[in-house]
Amino acid sequence: GMGGIGKTTLAKKLYHNSAVVNKFHRRAWVSVSQDYKTEDLLRRIIKSFRISYSTIELEKMSTEDLERHLHGSLLEHSYLVVLDDVW
Repeated sequence: GMGGIGKTTLAKKLYHNSAVVNKFHRRAWVSVSQDYKTEDLLRRIIKSFRISYSTIELEKMSTEDLERHLHGSLLEHSYLVVLDDVW
């Protein structure tokens, strides 16, 4: 939708709502730039989920490795991923 009408503000209120926090074991808020890279989005989601990988380990992973590790984590927990500023 049009910029400036409050979509992000509303989504943030829901994201931080205690009922939402209690419902989802893993939550990630990721802003997507116009020239995003899939690997960067996956790394940011994994970091937001607090999956135990160091930044160095994540940087060394291929897209396929990142997808596999994220998929494994999502199978075990309820999750919410918000992609903000998607073009």
